Formats: sequence, structure tokens, C-alpha cells
Amino acid sequence: MNDQPIPAFDAVHPSGAIMVRSCRGGALHSIALAEQVMDTDAASLAEGILRTAEVSFIKSGLEIRAELIAAGSDPGPSPGVPTPQDLDEATVALEAHTLPMRQH
Repeated sequence: MNDQPIPAFDAVHPSGAIMVRSCRGGALHSIALAEQVMDTDAASLAEGILRTAEVSFIKSGLEIRAELIAAGSDPGPSPGVPTPQDLDEATVALEAHTLPMRQH
């Protein structure tokens, strides 16, 4: 497996405070957090990371799906391989997420 991140699989939280990078095949490469995440609660941060990571993972899975389809494998990609609809749904969920700021 390639352990190098692929920029096309990067996903960024709408706040700009979370970025997730994935490698070919969906392996998580890294998570980058901006300092502003220190001002949110742990549950919101965790959900933001998970939603951002899901988008990155699905982007990498779509590459595998395309390769399986191009190879003409029969019966085609298994139901576990993400679809464009999965990406659309994950993107909508990510875009709806906010990182509320805690009161100090």
C-alpha cells in the first residue's frame, strides 16, 4: 500500500480548522488542527474530525471504485466501496457541521 498522502483526497472542515489527508486505499495519513479548535468542546471537535475524515476516506474509495469499473471486474465493486452518492451525503453532513466556541 502507498503510504504517501494524495492531495486530491484532502478534506477540510468548513471552519478551516481541521484538515484530513488520506492515502491510496483510504488509509488515514494525517490530521491537521488549527489552534482555534482549542476553543471548542471535545464532542464537537470529535464529530468534526470524524465527518472530515469520512469525506477524505470516501474520496479515496471513489478512486478504487473507478479502477474496478474500468477493469471491467465482474460483478463490479462490492456494496462496501463508496459511491458518488456517499460522497455527496458525507459532504453535505460535513458542510452542516460547526465548531461552537466555548465561553471562557
